[in-house]
Amino acid sequence: MTSSTSSTASPATGTRVLSSPATATGPARATSAAAPTGEPTREHWMDLLRGTAILLVIAHHLRLVQQIWDGGTPWAMVELSEALAPFRMPALLFASGLLLARSLRRPPGRFLAGKLRGLLWPWLLWSAVMLPILGWGHADEPLWWLNGMYTWFLAALFCYYVIGLVTRRIHPGWIALASVVVWTALPLLGAAHDWLGPRPDKFIFYAVFFFAGAALRPLLARGPLPWPVVVPALAVAAGWAAYASKIDAEPRVPVLAQLVILLAVIGAVGVLQRLPRLLALRPVEWLGRNSVVPYLVHLPVIELLGRHSDLPAGPGTFALYYAVTIGVCVLAVLLRPVTGFLYAFPARKAAAAAGEAVSQAVEPFVDRAVDAMPAAGAAPVGEAAPARTRR
Repeated sequence: MTSSTSSTASPATGTRVLSSPATATGPARATSAAAPTGEPTREHWMDLLRGTAILLVIAHHLRLVQQIWDGGTPWAMVELSEALAPFRMPALLFASGLLLARSLRRPPGRFLAGKLRGLLWPWLLWSAVMLPILGWGHADEPLWWLNGMYTWFLAALFCYYVIGLVTRRIHPGWIALASVVVWTALPLLGAAHDWLGPRPDKFIFYAVFFFAGAALRPLLARGPLPWPVVVPALAVAAGWAAYASKIDAEPRVPVLAQLVILLAVIGAVGVLQRLPRLLALRPVEWLGRNSVVPYLVHLPVIELLGRHSDLPAGPGTFALYYAVTIGVCVLAVLLRPVTGFLYAFPARKAAAAAGEAVSQAVEPFVDRAVDAMPAAGAAPVGEAAPARTRR
């Protein structure tokens, strides 16, 4: 791909702007707002993908909490939650991987400092927020902090970004393939797959979706995926969803699970790329652009509702709780200008100086690690490698 595609927003905010190749024509233009020549156009399907995934995550957690505290949840929501369980987090990770190339344009030290501020800080803070709700006894469990709470997503993203930095000379498609191989080989090495406990092996499972997003970004920027790809992908996804609903669990078939889910996400992307910008979908786009806030805020709200309200279980209660949770998340987004410290470490002068110190300290080591990686015969993430900036 000779014309690069760049993102102009932080992955922590969920905002996405891609500059598409000047030669792209046809349906791709219908999915993006018009922009002056030379200006990037927003790929709204990315906002829709992330926003839809966030709404499904909230519905899933509400269903689980309502079952625990109210003794039941609507049957239709149980079935829907089980059917969509395999796809929610992979869709979020795929969308995050699309931003890897843009992030890697920064010098390594600033790259790492930004991820510390925007990923590890809210991971630590919101994990701590859950302690008084779920019990202080978790405080001395290292694996609970890493992978025992919904904030594992941020820790996983940090790991994937660091891996992307160190392997920047290798095409991300190879890293995605490596995650399939390693996850499949775990039982052969005596490490059984277990997603029920706070174990980090799912970090390996989900890596394929992040790095596949990075690998496919140049292709997706050229325009909508062709229907001969999208339709079979959606058919496979429907079959997988029906199977997940039948067994009341996510299917975990080695190799097949990762490949089928990836195919399903690609099929969903192909549909979203073709959707017109309907007014009814704008709120979903907005949530997608601010996804870190509802992702972090929703579970404490749901837990408090489930534990301290005394409404009978049923569709009405579920709908009420869902509306209240979404309302609180919207309010949290609106308050973000004054509560930004909850989602990223404040970038005050002291923080900026600390970030510069981190940059100066780690950049030589990261540079040497990157230089030691073998070239993949192509520019990283489908683009020309940026010149390294020295300060």
